[in-house]
Amino acid sequence: MDALLKVKVDLMVESFYQLEGSFKMENKLLKHLGAMTNASRGKRIDTDTISEIKKYIKKETGLTSYFRGANAFILANLLCLETDYEEFFKNMLLVYEKLRAENFKNSQYLPLASYTIVKEVDRGNWDYVVHRAKQFYESMKSKHFWLTSSDDYVFAVVLAASDLEVSETSLRIEECYNRLNNLGFYKGNDLQTLSHILALGEEGVQEKCNKAVRIYQKLKEAKVKLQYSGLASIGVLTLICTDVDKIVSEVKEVYDYIYKKDGYGFWSLDKSMRSILSASLVADYYIANINKGILQVTISNSINAILIAQQQAAIAAICAASAAASAASSS
Repeated sequence: MDALLKVKVDLMVESFYQLEGSFKMENKLLKHLGAMTNASRGKRIDTDTISEIKKYIKKETGLTSYFRGANAFILANLLCLETDYEEFFKNMLLVYEKLRAENFKNSQYLPLASYTIVKEVDRGNWDYVVHRAKQFYESMKSKHFWLTSSDDYVFAVVLAASDLEVSETSLRIEECYNRLNNLGFYKGNDLQTLSHILALGEEGVQEKCNKAVRIYQKLKEAKVKLQYSGLASIGVLTLICTDVDKIVSEVKEVYDYIYKKDGYGFWSLDKSMRSILSASLVADYYIANINKGILQVTISNSINAILIAQQQAAIAAICAASAAASAASSS
């Protein structure tokens, strides 16, 4: 394993142990997410600041706010990486209201959409990106009425934050969706999300869809299988790699390495979640090298959007899994 990648992986494992010790009542999958998020930025976990931010979010929001609950812990892990988390959060609330004004509905996903805009978009362009996000979302809804819902808000924002034209990109999303279905993927919400991410790439639809299928199949052969809820991670790997065998080998290497760690083994973590964490760290490592000019791929215009998508793909998959686990335990 590359030395720099190993540093990130070890930092994730160490961070998870710290979160486990400090947040006994939080969902274990969300702690894995927090550890991965901080490690991807090369930051050590600051549990005191995370606790402080959780209290701040509670103080600044109402009892029924979607900024609370699981989102409070997710956002606290993200905001602890900001220089001034209070100012950042106030801006999130402002953007949240702008999204609501465009008729985005209150949901657990809208705070994450507002975070994405504040993090990645200049303040002067907030209104423009919010409006574009609405256009992307309406296009998604027009083509897949029953599939498209609030869980697509973040990816509508990811697309809106890029420089991609709405109508042309929407056509490419649909082409990717149909092509992937013809190549064997089942139709559904997860395939739609994969198509959203692939639309960020500059390669032709056939080329990137074929590559996505190869990555999925080779990960499966390597026993690093992703459930359909993790298809978004396949999309990110597709956009950043030029050598399928190499990137699959690296994901497998991380997967096998963390499998031996306490909290990441057979009895502790679902195989697909282990695969998502491994793929996310490898993707982050590749994106960092692309930004440094070490790797040359044809995504220069979309690299920031892909970075957002990489983070949100992991958040979406882990939130879905933790919600399913909570529902199962309460029934």
